[in-house]
Amino acid sequence: MSPSVGTSYIPNPLSFFRKNQIEVKLHKYSFTPGETIKGTVGLKLKKPLQAKKLTVALIGLRIVHQGHITVGPVRVGNQGQQTQVYTIYHFEIPLDEEAVYFHEFYPFEIQIPRDILQSAQQNFNTTLTGLGKTLAEIAQVMSQLSMAGSRVEWSVEARLNVPLKIDVVNSQKIVLSEQQ
Repeated sequence: MSPSVGTSYIPNPLSFFRKNQIEVKLHKYSFTPGETIKGTVGLKLKKPLQAKKLTVALIGLRIVHQGHITVGPVRVGNQGQQTQVYTIYHFEIPLDEEAVYFHEFYPFEIQIPRDILQSAQQNFNTTLTGLGKTLAEIAQVMSQLSMAGSRVEWSVEARLNVPLKIDVVNSQKIVLSEQQ
């Protein structure tokens, strides 16, 4: 599967109640581009559950806090401050297909691309263009973002896709930087 970019990522808030039924364990939590993320996804469901698929994904989110600019999907925060969340990287791999799931463990490995940090920034710029922003507007937004609170959060997310019900989802934040 290829990475998807430029979409807004807002998890289902109801999946919080099923978080303890799926667990993401990693061998370590700090990575550099080119390394391999190794870990396991463990299911601890309350009862056997028919599901469409089980996946694990590497996700990069750019989180922007600002007061006066609007550049995309908006979540209203405290004291009039807005928080906007953009998916700048999403690479998903299947761990299992349609089946009845209950108490299983699935090992996985995700290779982090060597150019992930540069391509994630480029993908964010493409997202702004996709929102109808001109190059001048993008340059203005980027300068405002450097003054506003902007950060990138990386995580590994496990998802059990349950048709017509709330998916079972949990994630583990990781650090992804040029140097450790």
